[in-house]
Amino acid sequence: MRNAATHTSSPGYAAFISYRHLPRDAEVACEVQRAIEEYRLPRLVARANAPAETTSNTACAFPEADAYAEIAHKEAILHTENASIGTTTHNKDTFNAQEHKVRRPTKLGKCFRDEDELAASHSLPDSIREALAASRALIVICSPETQESPWVRREIEMFEQLHGRERIICVLAAGSPEESIPPILKTRMVPDANGVLREMPAEPLAADLRPEAKTKRKAELLRIIAAVAGCSYDDLRQRERARKRKRIALASVAAALTIAAVGVFAFQFHQTSEAALIAESKSLAAQALDQYAQGETAQAIETALQALPSSESDTSRPLVPEAQAALEKILALNPDPEQPWTPFYLFETDGEIVDVTYSQEGTWAAVLDATGTVSLYNADNGTLTGTATPHVFELRDDTVPARDWFIKAISPSCLVMGNVTGPGGVVVIDPLTNEVLLDLDDIYPLTAIPLENETGSSDFGLLTYGTRSIAAFLVDAQAKNLLAGAEMPVDQFPRMANLDTFCIQKAPARAYYALDTALVTFNLADETARQDTVSDATIQSVHCKDDLVAFAAANIENSSDGINNYPFSITVARNTGDGFETLWTYEDTFAVTVSTRNDTPQPFASVPKIVDILHCGEDLVLAAAGKKLYAFSLTTGEVVYEQEFAASIVAAQPCFVEEDRYAISLALSDATLNVISPLFDVTTSTDSSTTAVPFTLNGAWLGADNYGNLVAYLHTADRLNRIYCYLFRPFCDSTVAEEFTLDELLAYARQAVGQS
Repeated sequence: MRNAATHTSSPGYAAFISYRHLPRDAEVACEVQRAIEEYRLPRLVARANAPAETTSNTACAFPEADAYAEIAHKEAILHTENASIGTTTHNKDTFNAQEHKVRRPTKLGKCFRDEDELAASHSLPDSIREALAASRALIVICSPETQESPWVRREIEMFEQLHGRERIICVLAAGSPEESIPPILKTRMVPDANGVLREMPAEPLAADLRPEAKTKRKAELLRIIAAVAGCSYDDLRQRERARKRKRIALASVAAALTIAAVGVFAFQFHQTSEAALIAESKSLAAQALDQYAQGETAQAIETALQALPSSESDTSRPLVPEAQAALEKILALNPDPEQPWTPFYLFETDGEIVDVTYSQEGTWAAVLDATGTVSLYNADNGTLTGTATPHVFELRDDTVPARDWFIKAISPSCLVMGNVTGPGGVVVIDPLTNEVLLDLDDIYPLTAIPLENETGSSDFGLLTYGTRSIAAFLVDAQAKNLLAGAEMPVDQFPRMANLDTFCIQKAPARAYYALDTALVTFNLADETARQDTVSDATIQSVHCKDDLVAFAAANIENSSDGINNYPFSITVARNTGDGFETLWTYEDTFAVTVSTRNDTPQPFASVPKIVDILHCGEDLVLAAAGKKLYAFSLTTGEVVYEQEFAASIVAAQPCFVEEDRYAISLALSDATLNVISPLFDVTTSTDSSTTAVPFTLNGAWLGADNYGNLVAYLHTADRLNRIYCYLFRPFCDSTVAEEFTLDELLAYARQAVGQS
């Protein structure tokens, strides 16, 4: 393999651009050529990449340097000859200065781009061969048609023979990398331990200039320039930022000098006016960031827009860096390693919020307030799609909405609304069409829940009560009827303090309800029910899978030490048909977290709860109690995972469940949002997936949006008529922060708030 340094007969080219002569590929080739030839290297980067000594036979980072070195060398020889015959007029110091002074080029040089199709010959023309030999890099414009060109392949082969493969750069113009990058660049010959060359996979340097990659086009061009210059992309990016700041500073100085020439009065007037605008922009930027921190994202964007010029060419308002930085942060175009959970949008209602529910598929969310109004929102952007006041939410003098009313999302096309007391009743609607699917006036519901271990089904379980009985029903919302049901006489009125004590499954058709220390089993297939005492403490939560039932129990009125530690148990039992057989029981204690709300200490007790039953290689029982989170083997009770947090767990939700891998999103009583991955690193390549939100939590609901991104709906104690939505945007070390021009930021912002 010949070294590039041997080809010094010409000044050389920065890059040889190889491409199919198709309109699309030619356009990208011209764009790359223009970017390379017009780019001025920052001085410090040029110095860092220039060789320590420049001679005619030394490889240089910049093509012009060889020419400069040759001139310097000739001048030195001429000076020496003149000195020997006494005709020189330069002293020794001048000679040394000229001898060692080598001009540092600031441009990369010209690119070679053949604008004519090659003739149908078996070999490359001499002009092409010479250009390849004199080029420091080879840029291959890749599209699905590239592989059809034998000349592109020959140019790649010759460049590799002359210079090696390290300076070959692929640029995607169309298609996927698999179909567009030439096969010759996807493999390379590597000697094995015995010195035998073997073909191994290779990953060529690549940049993406496809039409769909508009937002990162500038960054990708800079990446190509860095590869051609032989320097770090991060160095160029940082220097570009410094260059931009310098231009702004120079522009400010030039403007000040121009104004000064007009006169002192005009200068002072302008200075005063501009200073006032700058101060106003800084104030608006601070206000926008405060709105953003409070979850008012749309308002924050509008405030930030007021602090900025309307475009890059708008001179009516100075561009204040603080305002531009505020808008970029609010738009969250780049993940923030310090704040992986970011404010997304908020819901605001006329009355105090009573209940919140969301479609697990992430299509919509519903909010019920104390006026009896149900507000429906688009979960993608938080926009209000409609409101309704169902008759089951009629206000009476003795109505306590927070106690008497509930709403529950069952599927993307099923929302259940119920009134526990007073007139009672259940209404089921399709939130996407507002069609009433079911209206049951003569029923008193305790709760409604989706089926265990089924996703997307519109069937749901309904728990109801009468004067001396409770009943469970399997309801088909789309068919608008009750599929099956069973009733159980009871001697006591069912408690309504905790509605996590009901679960239902379709196969086998059973439902379970915890009545203090007993489990009521509803056999829906034969419409029978039985009651079995299974615990010494009050059952707080129930989940089921097949013939197994997992339940958490605790007497939260009495602590074990008289202060703050409350005993609880997690049990898994098998339904034998005649009762329950206990497989295992785990016992521990949990503590109550005390936080401050409105300057008053407020205890928060996370009641022991079965969060879910997961299948991750084996079936796991995910449970929470106080500040602790557990994962148990469903069949053996082995503690697979246990972690204690700084505050009580308000809400926990499994996420990223896939085969034997899972993670859990959490909301804690100290207003902290978190994502943990007990069995694998799923969230970030750093340690941080935690964010402290600036509220005191009254409640939290966790889920995912339509794209699988984690979301948290937060009900705060200071604004009871608001729900704040936070989106999890993990930061990865490999993520390259994108840079955006002012016009790009303004376009994103206006799109976000629906401005033209």
